Order: sequence, then structure tokens, then C-alpha cells
Amino acid sequence: MKRSIGVMAFVLWTGIILGTYYVVQKPGLLNAFAGLADTLWTLIVAALLLFNAYSIGRQILSWLSLYAIDEIDRLVLGTGAGFGVLGLIGLGFSALQLAHAPVFIFTLLGLTTFFILRKGFGKLYIDLKAFAAHWNLSFSQYDLFAKLAVTLLFTFSFLLTLLPPFEAFDALLYHLAQPARVLQDGGLRSVDIPPFWFPNLTENLYLWALALGSERAPQILHLAWGALSSLLLWRWSVKTWGMEMGRKTLLLLAAIPSLPMLASWAYADMALIFYALASLYALTTFEWTQSSTWLRVTAIMAGLAMTIKYTSFTIPLTCGLLILYWQRKSFPQAVFQAAQFSFIALLVALPWYVRNAIFMDNPFYPFVFGGRYWDAFRTEWYAGAGTGIGWNIFELFLLPLNVTLGHRDEIFYDGRIGPLFLILAPLALWILLSRQDGERGRSLQAIGLFSIVSFAAWTFGVINSRSLWQARLLFPALLPFAIPTALGWDRLKRLDSSKFRTSFFANMMIAAVIALTLFDNGMFVLQRNPFAVAFGAQSREQYIARVNPSYAALMQIMEELPANAHVYNLFEPRSYGLPRRTQPDAINYNFSHDLYLYKTPSNIIQQWGAKGYTHIIVYERGLTFGADDPSNKLNPDRRAALRETLAMLEFVDQTADKIYTIYRIP
Repeated sequence: MKRSIGVMAFVLWTGIILGTYYVVQKPGLLNAFAGLADTLWTLIVAALLLFNAYSIGRQILSWLSLYAIDEIDRLVLGTGAGFGVLGLIGLGFSALQLAHAPVFIFTLLGLTTFFILRKGFGKLYIDLKAFAAHWNLSFSQYDLFAKLAVTLLFTFSFLLTLLPPFEAFDALLYHLAQPARVLQDGGLRSVDIPPFWFPNLTENLYLWALALGSERAPQILHLAWGALSSLLLWRWSVKTWGMEMGRKTLLLLAAIPSLPMLASWAYADMALIFYALASLYALTTFEWTQSSTWLRVTAIMAGLAMTIKYTSFTIPLTCGLLILYWQRKSFPQAVFQAAQFSFIALLVALPWYVRNAIFMDNPFYPFVFGGRYWDAFRTEWYAGAGTGIGWNIFELFLLPLNVTLGHRDEIFYDGRIGPLFLILAPLALWILLSRQDGERGRSLQAIGLFSIVSFAAWTFGVINSRSLWQARLLFPALLPFAIPTALGWDRLKRLDSSKFRTSFFANMMIAAVIALTLFDNGMFVLQRNPFAVAFGAQSREQYIARVNPSYAALMQIMEELPANAHVYNLFEPRSYGLPRRTQPDAINYNFSHDLYLYKTPSNIIQQWGAKGYTHIIVYERGLTFGADDPSNKLNPDRRAALRETLAMLEFVDQTADKIYTIYRIP
């Protein structure tokens, strides 16, 4: 008895001392616990979605009777197809007004349980083991520099996914803002925000992660598409040309400066790149094997590409042309296969276009047919017709150089492609124009035609509008082009002579470019310090204040607004993370369009109030940007009307850096 009392007394005394000590001293672990828990939850959410995507995709490939597929293709293509199904389910919940967190949570738990009972983990282990064996066989033959470059490429990108998503402009505009708005509304609403109605498979996948309370998991999912794209490129090049081409293809990816950063953001680019690659890869496999199942896989991948961006039309167009060309000796068969491909691809893409037709009166909203909220003013403003380079022969000739240099690029920071693709372009073209038979020839024909169609479509865009001058839009064609570029790099050996080894010089130059790229990306990662956020040493709010201080200050002063405030943005397209219901200025035309509709400042203010808006936010930097540019759409008359309108509002607050100003509508 005395012993028990003594033990209890010692335990109690120990608890009192430790509790008192750590309450006063506050160890770092307790302070970091919230950050660590959030990072752990982020990884769990991403892992659950990846597992279910793989399991769903594997089942789809089984339904297609694709039994001859090997483990690597099943892993890569199956996961991509599964992402598409999860996105489709997300769209279904949104359209049925079931976009509530419990619905997504219980659905994901149900799917996970179902696939676990179907031995999903065992199947995944088998495919991962086969992939690891093939990868290790290749990777073991890489030199130290190549191993380091490839490892750092993926390491940098993964570390950046652990940061809060407040540096990625388009994520704050619509990639995350749209699913966050759907969750806020409990389903789809006919909101007047044009980017919300682009084809958005990616956003409907991110919807799952946001519903489960993780805003960083979408970044890991976007990186997963990027990793699948890289693996498919490696797989294609090794399978068709050998291990050395796989190494050089991956090294060329490591030389793209913006790739690690872009892949780590919750964007749509990596998804489009993957489905473009998967479509071309599956089509060449179909042509080589003549298995109709591979034709259906091609159609599914092309259809999924059409659910991501309107610019994806180049993918089904290329595939259709290749089917007709490759089967030209049997015209009826060619037409039948092209029709079968088109039907399946359109069927896969159809839900997103039906959504637009129902909610916005135009399947291609806001293009072609206009639609709800749309008018002639918005059409002209959005198109930016006449602002491009025009049919200037000299400008067209310099286009490849200007793209590489970033000259004229609207958002060059996330579209830097590096110098190697332009340096090696003549050799890549030499490879594409050389005659090769069999699987190699078909692969190069597919990549070459897709590159031509994509670059032609992009060029036509920049001829007409400067807003389309974005090198990032070329990435779906650029990454497949890494294969002929790697082949061109390898072909340099033929130019070696006893006096000058061209291949050695090229290897040293390429190694220097890759090393500089890795160093720059490494410095970027160090500056962002993702470990501080991942381990809870820096809070989400502190990180946002460090990398985007003006936006962080706006979030803070908006917290002081009434809970029922309804905010109308002027010159600020972003809305993700803002604590009050906000109507963003998606393409910086809110005021100009209101002036077009309502004519006078007093009428504008009256209409704002009638629509339920209570406050106005003015992004001062957006207002002053380009004020001296004669081509600026916010001309002096509109600026004068804006000043008069703001003078009639009640000043509420302004961020300390005077970047954002809040007014109240009387």
C-alpha cells in the first residue's frame, strides 16, 4: 500500500514539474506541433488520392481488356486515368450541389476501403517493385552528375510543394479559388468569373484536397502529374532508343529553369503535359501493336486533355491526323478508327462542356458563342485583338529566340525554358526529318507533328494578342520535344574529328547550363525555406507575409470587415484565401465594363449596391500599371471616371504599403 502511494506521489510530482516547466519554457515541439500536423495531413491526403487514382485507373485498364500492358505503363497510365475519374466525380458532386466536405470525406474513405479489400496495396506494390527494378537498372548506369541533376530536379519541386500556395498567381486566380468557391457555395453556381468556366479537370481534383482541409495537397497532385510525365518520357525514350537516351532526356528536363517551380504549383500545366504525352505514346503503341485497346486508351487520354484547357485541341487534332495518315492505305479502316477515336475522346470530355452549356449557355464559354454575362465589350477586351506582333516577318523569324529570352513574355517567370532547346533545335529538326522506320519512326512522326501543330497554334495566338505570348503554353509540346532533342544531342558524336571533339564541347556546355540551372533553383528553394513551414517553425501567415506581403496585409485588414461583407475587386484578379466573399476582377475589366454599361459614376455605385456589394477593394498597383502606355485599355477618360467614382465612396482602410485600399459603398 505504501509502495503504491509512493509511486503515485512520484508520478504526480513528476507530472506537476514537467507540466509547469514546459508551460513556462514552451519547447519548440509544442510551438511547431500545428505546422507538423498540417504537413503530415497534407501528405496523408495526397497519398490517399494517389492510391485511389492508381486503383481506379488500374480497374479502367482492366475493363478495356488491356492485359498485355506491363507494370510501368499500367502504373503511369493508370494513375493518370484515375486522376481523370476523381476529377469527374468532383464535377458530379459540384453539379448535383453535393460539394460538401463530409461527402468527399466519406466517398474517399469508401473508395479506399473498397480497394484495400480488393488487395489494392498488394497490386500497387507489384507495379512499384517492377518500376523500381527498371529504374534502378537505368539509374545505376548514370554518372554522378546525371544522378545528382535528376535527383535534385524532383527534390526541389517536392520541397516547394510543402509551401503555402500564395506565390502562384493563377492558383489564387482560379486553380484553387474555383474549387474553394464551389465548397463555399456547396456546388456550382453561375458566377461571373470567366476562368472558373474553363475546362477544369485539375480544379475538380483539387476540390477533393480542399474538402479534406489541405491546400498544399493540390500542389503535390500537380507535381504527381509532372512526375508521371517525366517517367513516361523516360519510359518512351528507353523503350524505343535505349538507356542513354533516357538519361539525356531527363537531363534536358533538368535544364528547364522554371520546371521545378511550375510543377510545384497548383496549376494545370503538368496535367496537360501528361495527357498530351500519354496520347502520343498510346497512339504509337497502337500503330505498332495494332491493338484496338490502345486506340481506346489514346482516345481516353486525348479526351482527358480536352478537360483541362481549351488550347488542348492540338492533341486530338494531331492524333486524328496521324490515324488517317498511318492507315491511309486502307481508307475505310482509317475513317473508322478516326471516328472511333473521336467518339470516345468527345464522350470523355463532354461533361465539362455540358456543364458550361447548362450553367453559362455556351459549351465553350466565354469563347465562340458568348453566353451568360457576356457582351461585345467583354469579347473585345478579352481578345486583345491587334495587340500581338502581327504578320511582321522579322518578328516571326525571331520568335524562337524571343521565346527563349523571355522578350515580350507576359509572365516569363514561370515559363523560362532555358537555352538548350534552342541550341540543339537544328539537330532535333535533323532527327525529325531523317527517315526512320518502325516504332522509332512512328514515335518521331507523332512528336514532330504535335510540335508543329502546337507551335503553329501558339504563333497564331501571339500574332493576334499579346496576352497569349506565354512560353508556358508551349510546355505540352516542349517536353515531348525533349526526345528528338536528346537524339540530336547524341548525334553530335558524328561531327567529332581528330582536331575537335564536338560532342565533348557540347557535353561540357550542357553540363554547365544544367549546373547553373540547378544552382539557381537551389537558391530559390533556400530562399523560400520550405523546411521552416513543413516543420512548423514558420506559420502559414508568416510565410505569406514574407513572400506576398501586400496580399497578406489585405487578408489581415479584410478580417476587420463585417462578416456579411460582399467585396467587389478593382484591378485585382485574385481572391483565394481572402476572408470575405469576393468578386474578383478576373481580367481587369470590372470598372471599364461597368462604365460601358452604366455610363456615369453615380449609376455605377447605384448598381454595385443593387447587386449586394458592400465594399470595394482597389489594387493600386494594378491601377497605375501601364498608365503611360498609349495602348493601355484604361485610357485617361476611364481613369478620370474612376477617380470620380472613388471620391463618392467612403474610405475604410489601406494596407501599410498603400497597395490595397478598401472603400465602403454608401
